[in-house]
Amino acid sequence: MKKRDIGLDLTRIVAFISVVAIHFFLNSGYYNEPVVGKRMYIMTLGRTFFGICVPLFMLLSGYLMVNKSISIEKKTLLNYYKKISKVLGTYIIATGFIIVYKMVISHDIVNIKGALLNLLGYNQYSWYVNMYIGLYLLIPFLNLLWNNIEDKSGHFILVVILVIMTIAPSVFNIYNLEEAGMLVRPYLTATYNRIIPDWWMGIYPITYYYIGAYIKHYVETKKISTKKVFILLIGAIFLFGANNIWRSYSREFFWGTWCDWGSLQDTVETILVFLLINSIDYKVNDKKGKVIAKISNLTFGAYLLSWIPDNIFYSRMSERIVEVPSRMKYCVLMVIIVATVALMLSWGVQRVQQILKFMHQKVCGMIYKAKEEKKNA
Repeated sequence: MKKRDIGLDLTRIVAFISVVAIHFFLNSGYYNEPVVGKRMYIMTLGRTFFGICVPLFMLLSGYLMVNKSISIEKKTLLNYYKKISKVLGTYIIATGFIIVYKMVISHDIVNIKGALLNLLGYNQYSWYVNMYIGLYLLIPFLNLLWNNIEDKSGHFILVVILVIMTIAPSVFNIYNLEEAGMLVRPYLTATYNRIIPDWWMGIYPITYYYIGAYIKHYVETKKISTKKVFILLIGAIFLFGANNIWRSYSREFFWGTWCDWGSLQDTVETILVFLLINSIDYKVNDKKGKVIAKISNLTFGAYLLSWIPDNIFYSRMSERIVEVPSRMKYCVLMVIIVATVALMLSWGVQRVQQILKFMHQKVCGMIYKAKEEKKNA
């Protein structure tokens, strides 16, 4: 436990809680309600902050993986790729849990074809797995590029170029320059002019990966002022939140490039949250450290399985509370309930994985024993 970085475990947990929180807006009807009134403004500030959820996982991947020296020699590469089986195993079993829920609780008719299409279609909340498989395959080559750049200046230029390619369009390509008054009242339009190239915006996971790598190499997080980072984060939330309110004023929340996963908004807030969490020198005993580490290890499966408690509890909340703004006061309670149930389900997935691993070892042992007996006969 002394070697384990509690800050990184807490980063995973915060990312997971943020996933559950941002799904509150998805499932509470927030996106169908015009952004008008104090409660909707507060909810928009919350929506602004919790956009860190997925980017925080991506940045953490770069921070943790960039120092891994992975040879692109065929055998070494194949051994590395085999390790993704744990992620895929969690995904497959978690999807199995969801399919069982649909059949037993929701009484949906799910045949083998439907189950396979669900699995291969990365349905529910599994789009992250779809993305991560590609990122995982690229990591040896991303690291090769990073490690062959010899100095800080080169690394900085690489990150800046990626920022320009993936993030800058979220700052410049968000205005309609053809109609009078659209710069002052952007909420009256949903069409915008392209000012700079934006074709590469979709590779923003690589940008986050290299930002994490840059922080790992050049930022001493424990020397950063926690107070200053916290103040900057609060300022960023209010600044970007006000922009989101302004752009969606009097209409339903508009999910534009300025507030998407690869936007300047999410990038700035993600970096600040990561630095804030990891600037603190945590003093925890082994028992607390193990609990935090255990919860951290459950977060991936819980992310995928949070669809089940979302499906159960939000429908009930919507039936009892008709007005969307009134649902805001139940946000914290819903996040706690959903996160707890999802973590329990993820624990169940891990137990299934352990049982399957034990059975696999037993079968392999029996086969090996039979071969040895036959050989010695």
